Amino acid sequence: MRVLYIEDNAKLGEATRKSLTRAGFAVDRFATAEDGWHASQVAPYDVVILDIMLARPEGLAPQSGLDLLSRMRAAGIATPVLLLTALGSVGERVRGLDAGADDYLVKPFAVEELIARLRALARRPQPLADAVIHYGNLVYDIAAREVAVGEGRAGLSRGESIILERFLRAPNRVITRGQLGESLHSMEQDFTDNSIQVHIHRVRAKLTELGASVSIRTLRGLGYMAIATPE
Repeated sequence: MRVLYIEDNAKLGEATRKSLTRAGFAVDRFATAEDGWHASQVAPYDVVILDIMLARPEGLAPQSGLDLLSRMRAAGIATPVLLLTALGSVGERVRGLDAGADDYLVKPFAVEELIARLRALARRPQPLADAVIHYGNLVYDIAAREVAVGEGRAGLSRGESIILERFLRAPNRVITRGQLGESLHSMEQDFTDNSIQVHIHRVRAKLTELGASVSIRTLRGLGYMAIATPE
């Protein structure tokens, strides 16, 4: 399970990160809301651990854990979020849940309880994905593996459909080659960089042929990003 952990207390954060790592979690820890926000944009996580009372770095606008949570939900990021709070009042819990949290834990906490709660969140069924995705002038029917622009239609292979869906579910966000490989892994046990490039090339060709306003940009050294240009 990949965990995004946002905690500004260095001692607590590092101790908790090490405990979660020993328990088998892959943990990325950040100390500020802004760093946590950027991380949520470039990597897929199974769960987020978010401290409510984050420090305000000098020169940056104040942003608490709840501010970050609201920002994530407004951006359509549905990853389960567990809030950490030193304030155990009912009002504080309600504020967190109203902001979009899935669970909360009051400090100080036992790492064993945190681990149990993370595993419970991971077991929760996620909302069903949309059957049709609209982005720019593009309409993508997932079940039919068909992409359309106006009256134009194009079918996609399984690999092409996996690649395109990965981009369309995270538009304007960087998708690394490794993440694309993880998406293809269920289909190709021995996927390679070359096979990823072939799938992307074919998807690009079909989007161009249809006159789509959506394109897949290469960001050298980072990965790829799907963007839609104004018509």
